[in-house]
Amino acid sequence: MKALRDEGILINKKDFTCQIGEWLVEMLYDGKRATSGIQKGWDVDVKGKHIQVKAHAKAETNPAKFSAVDKDSTERIDELIIVIFSFDYKLKAFYKVPWEIAYPKIKLRGKKNPRNEITWSSLKEYKIEKEDLPQQEIVSLFK
Repeated sequence: MKALRDEGILINKKDFTCQIGEWLVEMLYDGKRATSGIQKGWDVDVKGKHIQVKAHAKAETNPAKFSAVDKDSTERIDELIIVIFSFDYKLKAFYKVPWEIAYPKIKLRGKKNPRNEITWSSLKEYKIEKEDLPQQEIVSLFK
């Protein structure tokens, strides 16, 4: 963990997987992560474009195929990127969606504890194959 902090990959004490996903997006698109770990709305700025990043590390047996997304943010968000890793942090899927497309796909789900979620199946046309991502030397760290 210390090495990851020293390299600037982990910048605070929040969710490990989220920070790995945010770092990946920052590196792939030559961006800059938000300085506050509790910032609402966007996570990475790429040349003035605000990107919200959702990252997950899923075991093969985990049936969940959605991301919880705050639909009520007052921050400007231009794009939603969802990064899905395997349980051992191999890159499984990468979705890059303009916010105006993602926003109407976010639905309130769950009876016991309702929350806003977006299903990955609703984003199929925005999936980017690993070999089509920029910065393949960075992508190769997650193969």
